[in-house]
Amino acid sequence: MVILGEIRTCLLHNSRPLPKAVVTELLGLKPGRRVRVSDRPVNLSVSPELTVGVDCRLASEPVVKTRGIGTVVSRAMVTGGVVLQASAGATLSPAASDTRQGWSHYARRIGVVEVIGKADAGQLALGHRTTGSGGGTLDLGAIGEHLLDVVQMRPQLDHTTAIRARTTRVRWSARCVAGDRSEPAVRLHVEDEVVRTIELVVTAEQLGAVQRFCEDVALHDWLLTTLGNTIDQVARGDDDRIDVLASAVERVVHLWMPGAHVDPAMQVLWDKLERQPGFSRQWGAQVAQIRDLVALRTLKALEEARRRETADW
Repeated sequence: MVILGEIRTCLLHNSRPLPKAVVTELLGLKPGRRVRVSDRPVNLSVSPELTVGVDCRLASEPVVKTRGIGTVVSRAMVTGGVVLQASAGATLSPAASDTRQGWSHYARRIGVVEVIGKADAGQLALGHRTTGSGGGTLDLGAIGEHLLDVVQMRPQLDHTTAIRARTTRVRWSARCVAGDRSEPAVRLHVEDEVVRTIELVVTAEQLGAVQRFCEDVALHDWLLTTLGNTIDQVARGDDDRIDVLASAVERVVHLWMPGAHVDPAMQVLWDKLERQPGFSRQWGAQVAQIRDLVALRTLKALEEARRRETADW
């Protein structure tokens, strides 16, 4: 058995952070189903789960002709009234028969895609992480992207943003450890400026917590990326306004809380990421740098104002 997922993370299209009550309205995507809200230590709101039926080829590496039939579950999340995420995932399970069943059979197994073919769990996990979208295979990213679009078009938003931020994409897979003595492992790889992959090997008890763990990693990777890009914009002179730097500090710095909304059983994997690549060390360096830039720009603005005042006299 293997669990596959993809997460899209972006800035909510609103000029100010949304209040909790408005976020609840924003994520009310399924009438009659409540939005789950956690207020401490930072607000996290999660939409009801949405289900999508799929019947398509599955990516594998090496390529093995494999078909997947079942349902994918997706959900949207807002952190701190600022950051929007869409997460889609499914558990791949071997089909009992090579014959396609009636749809009612698959509809009863929410979030499970039955696999018809000879590809094993390792091949399917690697295929998902390396192949990406397109090619007629299962595209969890497209499901997440559609959900992002649905939320971003909701009337609760004013569709104005104070900082420039790219959408990042995280493709992840999770399998059980091979033996009793094997230790859980996490491997994060930065593919390019927006795509990351996560490979998880966990215990059977941890499988139910892997999606929330990956969503948390995706959130903090996006925070790192966004703050770094803001610093680069200022360093290149693309945008030298102090309010851009201040907006970045105001909106994202307080959201940095790795593992705050993750099952304690997954903390060991967060600890591994804190050692390598060292998420919090990178974050601390970036926050210090951007605050220095704010201070320097403030001093520069004060000096220019003093010179103008002297010239007027």
